[in-house]
Amino acid sequence: MSLWRLLGSFLVSQLQNVSTVDLYYVCQVVDGVARQPGNFLRHIEDIFGDASSVLLVRRFPRWTSFHIFIEEVIASLIWENANNRSDVVANGLWIDHLLDANEDAISDEQWDKINSHRRMVDGYFDMLRDEQIIADISEHVAKQVFHVLFSNRGTMKAFGEMVTYYLQSAAISFEPDAFCKTGSLKRVGIPAWAKSAVFHRDKGRCVFCKTDLTKLFSQLDAINYDHIIPLAAGGANCVTNLQLSCSTCNGSKGARHSDTSDEYEVWFDQIETASRRVRVYAHHTHATNTPPPVRQHRCA
Repeated sequence: MSLWRLLGSFLVSQLQNVSTVDLYYVCQVVDGVARQPGNFLRHIEDIFGDASSVLLVRRFPRWTSFHIFIEEVIASLIWENANNRSDVVANGLWIDHLLDANEDAISDEQWDKINSHRRMVDGYFDMLRDEQIIADISEHVAKQVFHVLFSNRGTMKAFGEMVTYYLQSAAISFEPDAFCKTGSLKRVGIPAWAKSAVFHRDKGRCVFCKTDLTKLFSQLDAINYDHIIPLAAGGANCVTNLQLSCSTCNGSKGARHSDTSDEYEVWFDQIETASRRVRVYAHHTHATNTPPPVRQHRCA
């Protein structure tokens, strides 16, 4: 199936400027590839295969391997769209939509070149590549996609499992000193910025049993920054591979068992009370002389 179809410092928080143009579409594609990488395997091999696998060995990089993966997916979408003549004729170039929605990602000098080449059929994409504009817009949108998908531990787990093969089979040949004799990465200290990001994402609670780990109410439960994919199972020393767990759940998970939770705390109670539904029903029926549509309400 076509792919086209298919935190600042520890003390200073930074708001990520997120454009809505196709952002969630890209998120869906990235998540889909991470969970079912079959159609993208050749590209994944190019990103993390052989010597490039050392990217997975880096110790808690701020520009993570997942950022790099997102960049490559976006660039692939850009090129695939450009090669789809019928789609370009009908809807225009996708990269032009991305550029217009993310103007601050491109310098004034680059914009001058874009505007002078946009009407040229031949050479436009060569200019975008040579001037690093495709790379720059891919990096800019990758930050936005990461901002959304980092909150989804299921996506983080899927990506970790996808790259485990390259970490264990290739990276060890190029960076042997980073590995234990057992073939897994050596454990390293987790930097404060990574702990802060994971703590706030998981809202200070164990992702499995929801025990409060903020120590606001109890001093008994220790905070464990647990590897979603254990190091012994091919996990990486990366912020994308961390989650909060209490001592009990961390111990029961084991050193070789990959697991996370797909449960998230809701922002507010989204269930209407029976009396509220009756009042809305009565008001709607009186105003329109027709019953309101029946909705299936689910517990959060």
